[in-house]
Amino acid sequence: MSATPPKPPTPPAPPTPPAPSTPPRPPGAPAAPAAGIPLAPGGGAPPGRPAGLRSVACPGCGAPIPLRALGQSVVVSCPTCQSVIDVTRPEIRLIQKFQKEARRLVLPLGTRGTLRGQQLEVIGAMGRVAGGYAWEEYLLFNPYLGFRWLVCDQGNWNFGRAVKDSAHLEGHTPFYEGRSYRWAQGGRATVAWVIGEFHWRVMVGEEADTADYVAVPFLLSREQTDAEITWTHLAYLEPEEVAAAFQVRVGRPTEAAVNQPNPHRAALGALRGSIWIAIGCAVLIQFATMLFARNQALPVGNYELAREPGTEEQVFGPFTLRSGHSLNRLIARADLQNSWIDLQCALVNDTTGEVYRFSNAFEYYSGLDSDGSWSEGERSGESLLVGVPSGTYHLVVSGSGGREGGQPLHETVSLVLRHDVASWRNFWIALAMILAYPGWLFLRAMQFEQQRWDSDGPAPSLTARVRARDPGNRP
Repeated sequence: MSATPPKPPTPPAPPTPPAPSTPPRPPGAPAAPAAGIPLAPGGGAPPGRPAGLRSVACPGCGAPIPLRALGQSVVVSCPTCQSVIDVTRPEIRLIQKFQKEARRLVLPLGTRGTLRGQQLEVIGAMGRVAGGYAWEEYLLFNPYLGFRWLVCDQGNWNFGRAVKDSAHLEGHTPFYEGRSYRWAQGGRATVAWVIGEFHWRVMVGEEADTADYVAVPFLLSREQTDAEITWTHLAYLEPEEVAAAFQVRVGRPTEAAVNQPNPHRAALGALRGSIWIAIGCAVLIQFATMLFARNQALPVGNYELAREPGTEEQVFGPFTLRSGHSLNRLIARADLQNSWIDLQCALVNDTTGEVYRFSNAFEYYSGLDSDGSWSEGERSGESLLVGVPSGTYHLVVSGSGGREGGQPLHETVSLVLRHDVASWRNFWIALAMILAYPGWLFLRAMQFEQQRWDSDGPAPSLTARVRARDPGNRP
């Protein structure tokens, strides 16, 4: 039997290369984003979407609860049974249990949007009440930016974040970021309901004393509990901006917010330049008219009120009017005392026979009563004739008058015709037309400010208060 040749030795396996180590994070570099919202530092989202969110089971009803700010959320509210759950421990612990129907939110949980250049996701919402007022606060999250708040109160929206260094914010006029803020209102706010997840242990029934300080369109909000004092900086948003950012439908404000920009004042400011230009043009036209007007005085004579029937009509002239389509003024004066005069006049063109009819009436009364002497009316009257062509004219006057008690008046009336005058009446009419709409805007602006500040005492806070304990609120 032949011997079996020996088996050649098995060559040793090549050594397994060590797994590459993860390079350490440089100081100051942002941490990796939490699971559930892959938002980029600049606010944009990288391509792709995670297969799902990390979730926990509700100990109250067993329903799965997604966690969007994993590692930073402290409590989460079950969307099914509204139980408030502590998620900071390995064993999920039930804090509060509620059996309420799900609320219909303007911004549903999980809604994403880009607001003021920041891409954010709605992860929580709660309702608060104070002194009969109720409002909603939405907690927004981006793993690179941290937490933000979006507040809806009576249709008004505010967007803000917690103030980190608030030690200097004291007194009734706190100063922040180059602005001085004015105290507006305060009250005691109570948490009415919570939905979603939060980065502090929020509880239904939690109370805090609040105070708002305003520098339109910004607002500083102070909140004090038994444990701490926190400040929040908020900026007013127009409802259209919120609707466009989150692609949702929002309602119009039902009342003015304390930090809402005055829309009527803004419209008035936009018109300021045009108003001054229009007024300047009216002034220039008026002074140009006065500069080139003849303003020629043509003494007509005296009109005697009829002492006998049939002598009422009297003729004066002829007068030569040299300026074509001119403005002319007839001035009548009489020494009236508790009496009146009514003159019916006609300016007749001697060449064409064209007639320009007009009237001139005035009255004057005076007396003495328990309050002293009084008077009303004038002892003269004026009439304007517009667009009279040049030519030679006669003036035909027929008048009547009377005294107090119905007695006939026999009085001499002095008549003067001023040719080609510059009247201020058109200027004042033009000025009134120019200022009519701005004046209406001014009144609306004053009404808006009155509505903003009117109250019967310290009003409840109308905006949200944000917790300063915000570990993810990175600049």
